[in-house]
Amino acid sequence: MFTIIDLNYARCSLPFLSDELVKKITETIAEGKKCLLFFNRRWSARTLLCKDCGYQFFCERCDLAMIVHTSPSRKLLCHHCSAESEMPHSCPKCQGNNLDSIGFGIQKIEENLLKLFPNAPITRIDSDKKRSEGIQFQEISEAQILLSTELGNTLAVEWIELVAFLLLESEIAVPEYDIEEKIYTNIAYNARKGSDIYIQTFAPKSDLIRNITEGNYRDFLVHTLAERKAFSYPPYQELVHIWVRDTNKERIKDIIYKLKNKLETLKTPDMELYFDKELFMKRNNEYGQKIVLKGSDLSPLLKTIGKEIFRNRGVSMERK
Repeated sequence: MFTIIDLNYARCSLPFLSDELVKKITETIAEGKKCLLFFNRRWSARTLLCKDCGYQFFCERCDLAMIVHTSPSRKLLCHHCSAESEMPHSCPKCQGNNLDSIGFGIQKIEENLLKLFPNAPITRIDSDKKRSEGIQFQEISEAQILLSTELGNTLAVEWIELVAFLLLESEIAVPEYDIEEKIYTNIAYNARKGSDIYIQTFAPKSDLIRNITEGNYRDFLVHTLAERKAFSYPPYQELVHIWVRDTNKERIKDIIYKLKNKLETLKTPDMELYFDKELFMKRNNEYGQKIVLKGSDLSPLLKTIGKEIFRNRGVSMERK
């Protein structure tokens, strides 16, 4: 059974934990059953949306959520192609000015759950914890509340009565072309297991929500394929990410500029190359920058540049 909670009107004692959902969690653990709460954000990237109509700001050439940046100036930035725009003052859909940037780390959600349920065993499942502490099966089996990123779907956990997605918009903000497909698949997978599904969102009437709750995979597929064709994503075009990761920013800059210059000389007119010299990701004390390539056939270019890519430590390639 699906329950959609409209965060525009829901009463929330703590951020992204509505009173309605908290009541359901309380009832579930009182029955001795488990709750699986999804919050697929490991960092505090913030996306901009209109709280009057649920409109979310997307990149015009990538169809991915724009991320709010505040330094050195306030702007919206696409983490895929590095396109940027000024911070808007009103919503282009309803012309309202009730715009808000949303974003919250999963660790903060865990802290708030501990305040609400001090006597319930709570376990966080994400890659940060997996690296630093390890995730123990006994800890998971004894927990009544599991707070998880997508890693939760890799575990076989019994007696899960309630599955909740705390903020659908924050999942959509992930800069991946197939993120809506992953969200749809994740929710459908948990629904098939017979769990009660709660979805908290600022846009309860969106097409994605409608297709999910109606189980309308055909409409979702038609819409998704049309979008991918319009924005030149697989299966219509190839997509490659070349990542350079290191603890030293200067080393990253040196390697990535050499690769970018080489790629610029080799790419054909039908290929696209995106790169932002100012945009660094940081994970587990390691910096990262990426070059994005799109094209109908990238094989000849990648074959030429392949040796240069893998000759450098910390350089990797993801081919979609």
